[in-house]
Amino acid sequence: MEQNGKILGIGAVIAAVVIPIVGFFMDTVGFGIDILQVWPQQKHLVKKTDRFSCELREGKDKNDPKVWTVMYESDKDKKPWLGIVIPMGGGWTRARRCEEIERRLEYFRQDGLDTLEYRKDPNTPEQQVICAKTQLSRNNCPLLLTLDAGVDGYQALVDMTTALINSNTFNQNSEAKLANSKFSKELPVIYLQPFLAKEDRLPRNSF
Repeated sequence: MEQNGKILGIGAVIAAVVIPIVGFFMDTVGFGIDILQVWPQQKHLVKKTDRFSCELREGKDKNDPKVWTVMYESDKDKKPWLGIVIPMGGGWTRARRCEEIERRLEYFRQDGLDTLEYRKDPNTPEQQVICAKTQLSRNNCPLLLTLDAGVDGYQALVDMTTALINSNTFNQNSEAKLANSKFSKELPVIYLQPFLAKEDRLPRNSF
């Protein structure tokens, strides 16, 4: 009986240890589900990393404050893509928001980054979001950033991509100019493939 008592005592100790671990694991899994909804765990299409980065750059003119900007680096040069110039949800600083957007774009790039768009989100019914379609996400448009309540998604997309679509690179890139010639409130889509390095541009039948 004493031996059984010791065994039972050990069993109780093990149970006491295992239950919190299971609870922690369930919390972790729950968090993981949220992440998976944004970034499905699939095989990446593009291998090379670290194309995107953040820089604090001058505004539109010398009188404008400096703007945190997401940069994209090809094999030839580094160009500004997205300026953190609009109100966004979450209460983050613009520097931290830039870093998070850069991180997500880097992930999406490896899945075949295709377009930037805006849409409503059931998780934030009063706030629109900017999203990024990839070749792996297909018709889904994974969340890139959440806007503040009342901020118009189309105008936010226009303001954020000014550095991209109004740059000399855009004007000199006839393919990019043609692909985005119909960008408007009726067709609020920025086609990114023409702006990408050759290694990041994937044929449609690559997956």
